[in-house]
Amino acid sequence: MGIFDLFSSKKKEPVSRPTPSREEMTTKSKKAPLKVTDTKELERNLKVETQLQEIEVTFYCPIRNAKIYCHSVLVDKLGDLTKFIISSIHEGHTIEEICALTQMGNTTIKEELDYLIRGGLVGDDRQTLTELGEQYGVLLEKFSELSEGIDIAFNVFADKFEAIEEDQLVSDADQRYILEGHFIPALTRNDNYANSSDIAKNQIGAETPFCREIINSLYTTVKIERTESKYRPVYVKDFGRGDPSERNPCVRIAVPCDMITYKPRYKWVDEYRDVISQISGIDGKYDDLLSDKAKLLINTVEEESEAESITIYINTVTGELIQSKDDLGEMPNDPSVYVLETQPIQLGLDEDDCKGMYLQEINREHLYQVRYFPYSRMEV
Repeated sequence: MGIFDLFSSKKKEPVSRPTPSREEMTTKSKKAPLKVTDTKELERNLKVETQLQEIEVTFYCPIRNAKIYCHSVLVDKLGDLTKFIISSIHEGHTIEEICALTQMGNTTIKEELDYLIRGGLVGDDRQTLTELGEQYGVLLEKFSELSEGIDIAFNVFADKFEAIEEDQLVSDADQRYILEGHFIPALTRNDNYANSSDIAKNQIGAETPFCREIINSLYTTVKIERTESKYRPVYVKDFGRGDPSERNPCVRIAVPCDMITYKPRYKWVDEYRDVISQISGIDGKYDDLLSDKAKLLINTVEEESEAESITIYINTVTGELIQSKDDLGEMPNDPSVYVLETQPIQLGLDEDDCKGMYLQEINREHLYQVRYFPYSRMEV
């Protein structure tokens, strides 16, 4: 159809329109068709038309070999000679053998035995432990085993001790994605560093004598190697779940977002957009020269110009609309922030509710939303 079809002619033939089906008539009777000026309704019918590629980023947590040493205030109070005698008798040694193993003299050993007998730990025969003494013997045996330290892995980024799982560790890592964290070696001199106390408590089973008292009196010291031995890969896949504020330890990622401004248009007008200016010049002066369709075209174009533009903010990784633009900004110039690559994304209108309409993009700006992804929510 050309421009001449938009002018009046002597014989006006009605525009052929398809007869609507019963279903369409029922739908129309229930709900009036949307127009380009129904901005709010159009916004509710936005849809992502681009098939987004799933993005997965691998980060690497430095892992160091470490040991956790368990101690108990309750055990410390016993004194070295007391612990030595109880442990020796518990292991089956006689007093004569104990005296032979030390250079303290029989008198010192005798005085200590008298003290242990009065305390109900050694029997009157001076050779066996009482029931209470046996409990202390089992306890000292347990701490003797723990004295060599618990072999453990230390995650430098997470600043925590973790079980050694060789199948989850790698020797090489992409230097760009190694997570440094805020580990301060000097602080490891403090008792109960990081989560070492929790790991130590797991070593004290319910069968351990004075279990509750020991757990309450437990404290730890640690030794962490100075260099990394391996790395633990962790993955971030869901870039819509980041937190707006920092929670240590976490990774800061700049997620690309687009601010896109659209203008709603009618599809059928596109065929005549090149000649609209010519037709509009006739309108008002020579109305009788214009056909009904030409007048409809002019009115429709005016309706389009009156329609408000639609500006949306969208996460170009997940395709999710962003409700607030307050935390959007330019690409961060901070090496500690990992920047994701943006993906081209296009939006459209739902065909069922917005028939005959489309969105014309008139402006697009690339922005970024910095999000914090806690280590606890990363996938291993």
